Amino acid sequence: MKIENPAVTLADEARCGVKEEVRSGFLDWLHLFSVTGEDGELYAVGGAILSMQLEQMDVVSLNVSCGRGESRQLPESIYKVGRYPGMLYEHMWRHPAGTLRIETSDDRVTVSCGPQYRVTCFRDNSWHFELDSQDGAYRADLWHRPSGYPLWYGRETPSYLTQHSITYGYNWAGAVEGTITLRGRSVRVTGLGIRERYVAVDSCAAEIGGWEDWGWVSFNEIHASLYDMRLGMKDFALYDLENKAYYPEGKLTIRHEDWVFLRELDGFIPTRYHISIETAGGCYEVCAEVCNATTWGATHQVPDNPVATLTYGNVTGTFTATDGTVRHLTGGRGVMSIRQWHAYPNLLPRELYTDDRTPVACDNKFDTL
Repeated sequence: MKIENPAVTLADEARCGVKEEVRSGFLDWLHLFSVTGEDGELYAVGGAILSMQLEQMDVVSLNVSCGRGESRQLPESIYKVGRYPGMLYEHMWRHPAGTLRIETSDDRVTVSCGPQYRVTCFRDNSWHFELDSQDGAYRADLWHRPSGYPLWYGRETPSYLTQHSITYGYNWAGAVEGTITLRGRSVRVTGLGIRERYVAVDSCAAEIGGWEDWGWVSFNEIHASLYDMRLGMKDFALYDLENKAYYPEGKLTIRHEDWVFLRELDGFIPTRYHISIETAGGCYEVCAEVCNATTWGATHQVPDNPVATLTYGNVTGTFTATDGTVRHLTGGRGVMSIRQWHAYPNLLPRELYTDDRTPVACDNKFDTL
C-alpha cells in the first residue's frame, strides 16, 4: 500500500486504537526471522505478543526451528512426503487481558506482556527483543534494524483484506543480529527477517478464499516483504538498499511448485516458490526452496484453516532494471506463512500417513488459530 508519508513513528509503534467499531480485533508485535548461527546451523525464530479482544486474553508465543530437511518420494506412489526437522522449541502463554504494557518516552516505546516477551522500539526504527521462556529452555537477545520503509497495511486509511478484515499497521524487512540460548547453550546469530505492528478491527479467515501467503524473501541488496491473498488482495514492499529506492506498488505473482504432503499439517505444501514483483524501477524475481516446515498458531485447537510456516534454504534472485541491467542478488533468505482455505477431507490414501519408516499413522497435533 502506498501512503503519503511511509516513515514509521513511535506513535505507530504504540498504536492500540482505531476509529472503527471493533468486533473481534487484536493487536500484535511480532517477529519472523531467518538467521545463521556461529555453529553453522540455520535457525528460524519467531514469536509475538497478541492482545485478543474477543477472547479477553493477552497471549505470548515463542518458537525456534533449526536445521534443513527434504522431501521424499514414496515408493510405488505418485506422492512425496516432507521430511523436515520441524520445531525445536515452541510454547505459548495465555495471560489475562490487561497484562500487556505499553510505556512511552521521548526516544522509545517499550512493550511487554508478562516476563516472557519485551520489545523496545527506538526512534531510529530499531527494535530490541528480550525473550525468555522462564524455564531455561529458550532465551533470546535480538536486534532488528530495517532499511527504507515498510509494507503498510494502512495508517490513517485502513486496508480491507476482505469486507470483515480491516487492518492497520505494517511489516518491515531488515537485518537481524544477536544471541539465542537454547537449554543453556548460547549462539551468536545474524540474518534477516521481518517484524510486524498490527491493529485489526476484525478478522475472518473464512473469507480468505483458498490460499494465503504472508512473509518475506530478502537479499543483501534488496529487502522485500509480501502478502498474497490468492483470490483477493496482493501487496508488497521492496527497498533497494544500494540505490535507496522504495517500491510499494506494482504487480505481484507467485507460482507454487513441487508439492509434498506434510503429515504434521495433514495437508500439502509447496516446496518451491517462484516470486515475481514488477515495479516502476524493474522486476524482482526469486526462486526459493523450502528446507523446513512447521505448524503454528495461538489457540491449540484443530484449525478450520490449516496454517504452516515454511523456512527457505536455497534462495536465488535477480533484479532487472527498466534499462535491461540485471543484478544477481546475494545472501538470499526468507520465511513464508501459509494458510489454506480448509483442511483436507479424510479421503487421502493411507500411503501418505504410513510407510516403511512410519509404521503407524501420525497423531496430528495442531497448534493454530
